[in-house]
Parts: sequence; structure tokens; C-alpha cells
Amino acid sequence: MVLASQENLVYGIKLSSVGPGRITGSDVVHDPSGMDLAMKLHYLRGVFFFSSQAAQGLTIVRMKEATFTWLNVHYRTCGRFRRSESGRPYLKCNDCGVRFLEAQCDKTIEEWLEMDLSHQKLLASNQVIGPELFFSPLVLFQVTHFRCGGISLGLSWAHVLGDAFAASDFINGLGQIMSALEPNRLPNYATSNTKFQTLENPPPPLSIKQVNPVGDNWITPINCKMETLSIPITATQLNNLQFKILGQNQIDQIPVFELISAIIWQCVAKVREGSEPKLVTICRNDPKERTRGECSNSQIISTVKADFSITDADPKKLATLLVKQAGNERSQIEEAMENDNGVADFVVYGANLTFVNWEDADFYGLEVNGHKPVYVHYNIQGVGDEGAVLLLPGPKDFGEGRGEGRVVNIILPEKEVFGLKSELRKNDLLLENELE
Repeated sequence: MVLASQENLVYGIKLSSVGPGRITGSDVVHDPSGMDLAMKLHYLRGVFFFSSQAAQGLTIVRMKEATFTWLNVHYRTCGRFRRSESGRPYLKCNDCGVRFLEAQCDKTIEEWLEMDLSHQKLLASNQVIGPELFFSPLVLFQVTHFRCGGISLGLSWAHVLGDAFAASDFINGLGQIMSALEPNRLPNYATSNTKFQTLENPPPPLSIKQVNPVGDNWITPINCKMETLSIPITATQLNNLQFKILGQNQIDQIPVFELISAIIWQCVAKVREGSEPKLVTICRNDPKERTRGECSNSQIISTVKADFSITDADPKKLATLLVKQAGNERSQIEEAMENDNGVADFVVYGANLTFVNWEDADFYGLEVNGHKPVYVHYNIQGVGDEGAVLLLPGPKDFGEGRGEGRVVNIILPEKEVFGLKSELRKNDLLLENELE
């Protein structure tokens, strides 16, 4: 890993706005669901790296023309938030547009990927919604040109619009427009507000945490400095872990996500001061809800609680608990939000130690000139103090020909990261050279 000063690494930034190619209409508004508003303090940051071959002939003008067309159907991403008389936020679809940034970098992509992970934030805007809702864009693009001729495309996506699967559908559709293709899926806005059956005295959701009012500055209050650790896991490493912990006869009974989550859960418990994190949150895709339209927060959110010591437990026992006990708290979250008319402020990621399954997100589905990204980095901004663990698909050539590898992004308080690295190395999740 190469350490470098962030000063002047990315420079020459130009800022513009891009809106739909045609007028959406007058007085078009969208009322976010309770689930959408529960996620409003979180943001997704994706960075897609493309080789010089992929970038050849891909001009800014061509990218903006494709964006004009794509925003005709994705007009909500161009809106701005307002508040009703009751204080509940709603989205005014007024065609104000998305932000478009252009930048330069004197590094090659290969050099950049060898650098410290903290530099990735220079390639995707960290802007949040507020403190002036009227002027805050929900989506920002950043195109960065590298010395090698390659580019990165940074996506900043307000989670209130939809989850990582929605963001992935959005950016992949834009790529198809740039390639002069018809997008595979168009956004379905007709069923954006999913209704849940109201329960009598529903149990309060354990997966969210109410925070002090943030007003119109939509950012998670953080009590400590957070750090991100990114771990590539090859298919060979994964196979060895499965055999070591599960044995040959049970490899197919525990999915990869639950296995890795169990190992990291125990590692965090060993380094965290005070009481163990016995309650964790699980976030995963819900294919049944996804069929109603990709422009939504449709993931399953559940909690799992252990009534035994995490540090002393067999990792297989923890993984089995994650498989069998996880339910779905989305209806309780919707109920909690509606009880406050969508005005209260909550944190989901990091309210408890949170494990997020993005394995089947199509992060490598974005194509430019027929080329897929050489690497994709995705992260969450606004994770609460308890931390989050994200499981992403690895590059297609990362599996060494024996299945596909994974990438794990761990967001934790800075003071816990050093000890966590040592524990991960003991569990064969972190190789010696990755501790440099």
C-alpha cells in the first residue's frame, strides 16, 4: 500500500449541471416512503475504473448527451427536497439536474489502486443534502482522467432515492445509453410507495437508532473518527475458510455472506472495548420487492441477537445463527417513521454493527465502449458509531479460475482498526502483505 498526500492528487475540477432533455411537467412531486426517509442520512459512493481502451473516444460531450436522455426517465434524480407544512420531506421534480464534475490526476490507475484507500473519496463527491434543501443535488457524477489515459467514473447517490441495487441499475442504464443501446430496465415509479399491513402495537425495530434532530443538514452525527479497511478475498482463500470452519460436509449449508459476517463479528467483539456487540443488523437484497421497480429502498433489514459470548463462540454457531434468526423489520421501520410523520431522524447503517450483503449487486454491469470496469469501489457515507461491513463482488478475473472472489469493506471507529487487522490475520482473512 502506497501512502501519499491528498494535496493536488486530483485537480482542475470543473463543475456543471445536467438535467433531463425534456421538461418533466409542472408541479410533479414524489412522496418518499417511510423506508426511504429512514435512510436519508446515508449516501452511497461508487467509483468505477476504466482502462484507456474503454475511455478512447469517450468525450465529456458524449457522456452529457447520454445523461440528458437517461434523465428523461430518471427525472426524480434531478429533483430537490422541500418540506410540507407538517415538516415531512417531499421531492419536487423540478428538473434542477444532477451535478457533473470533471477532474485530472497525474497518477496511472494502477498507481492509484496501490494507494491508501482513503484517497478514493477524491474520486466521488462527498457532498450531502443540506443545509439548503432547495439547492442540494441528490446525484453527482465525477469523471477523473488519469495519466495512463484511463478514467474513473464516480457516483454519489443519496440513499433516500434507493439502495445500492437501485443505484447500480441507474448507472448501468446510463452506460447502455452511452453505448447507444436500449436500457435493459426502465425505472418503475408507479409502485414506489409500498404499503405494509399495520400491526397492533408492533415491536419497535431494533435495526434503527433515532438521533438528535439534524434539521435540513442531512448527515449522520458521528461521535468518533471512522476508518475504512478494504480486504480482497480470493476464491482460494474463500474455499480454504469454508473447509476450515464448516468442514467438507457443511460447505453448502452456510452461505458465503453469513460465514464471512460471523468471522468478522467475532473479530470485532474481540477488539471492541466494553460489552460485546451481541445485536447485529443484516441488510440484503429482496428480489420479490425488487420486481416492483428498482427506484426504491427495497432491501431486507433484519436483526440477529446472540444470548451467548461472541468471542468464545464457534464461528460456525454464529454463522448458523445469522442464517436461521434473521427476519425482516421493514414493516416496523415504516411504522416507526409514519408514527413521526417522516420527520424524525434515524440511522440504519451503524445503529448496530451492520452487515450488508451486496454480493449480487451488478456493480460490474456498467460498460463503456464494450469494456467493463477493471475495478469497482463502493462505500457508504454516514455509517454510525457501531460500524458496518460490506460484502461486494470482486473483479471477474479475481477468482483465480476457481469461482469468484469477494471484496469486504469494513467501516469502524479508527481506534478499532489496528486490532481488527491482527484478528483478521489470525482467521486468514487478511494476508501479511495487506497489513503494510
